[in-house]
Amino acid sequence: MSKVISLLLLVASAVPLIFAQVPGLGSCPSNVQVQSNFQLPDFLGQWYEYERYPFVFEAGGKCTYARYASLPNGTVSVYNFNINSITNRKSDISGTAKVVAPAKLLVRFSGMPDFVSGSNYWVLGTDYSSYAVVYSCTDFYNIFNTKVIWVLTRERKPSESVISQARQVIDDNKLSKRFLLKTNQDNCPAS
Repeated sequence: MSKVISLLLLVASAVPLIFAQVPGLGSCPSNVQVQSNFQLPDFLGQWYEYERYPFVFEAGGKCTYARYASLPNGTVSVYNFNINSITNRKSDISGTAKVVAPAKLLVRFSGMPDFVSGSNYWVLGTDYSSYAVVYSCTDFYNIFNTKVIWVLTRERKPSESVISQARQVIDDNKLSKRFLLKTNQDNCPAS
């Protein structure tokens, strides 16, 4: 019986690894601060991915962008797109996000298993017009956690000053920039 319980705990713990790829020991950091006075309507629209932590769904992806729009029921539509840099195959996924607290959303993508309740999506900082830093952390029984950071920009090729502002948000939250991977935004189709 104990082997069955251990196996179930292992499987349950592995499921969220689908969503986040940078593991850490212990609980998720408690000192992470989200954007104060977050204004969801100003955040909506299209964002290009400048860089991110490794993320299995985006492995080999280029030309990555996300589009957010308000829905009549108070939720947010989420549309993510990228092109596989090896096969040149386009890939997209749609979902919805529910605001659970200021600057904190819970995102659920279509086609995900029912036991996957959704991923937290915290906006750590944004100026709404040029950059946003988004963070997700999943805690596993206070033993380990997995994190993802996305640096999003309104332009495919932002200025270095825009990126410096975004990276300052990461520094202010005492999160590592070491795992950030720059997203290829070259030779992309119009979006």
